[in-house]
Amino acid sequence: MINNVCFWISIVFLSVGIPLVLSCWFNKYMPKWYGCELFPWHLAPTEQSFDGCSFHGYCPRCGKEVMQDGQGNWF
Repeated sequence: MINNVCFWISIVFLSVGIPLVLSCWFNKYMPKWYGCELFPWHLAPTEQSFDGCSFHGYCPRCGKEVMQDGQGNWF
């Protein structure tokens, strides 16, 4: 019984946890539906504007207007 539970916990971790970790490392190569729509992980815009408070631009992967937060992430 316990071996069966451990097996399913490891299957869930392998199917959810590993792709999540890899997506953080390979954000640039993620497909649009995974990188921008499922998780709001946008790429840094090639052309950026500054309004005196924050940087703005358009995500090169999905085309949405994005803004940079204090840690350097684009949302």
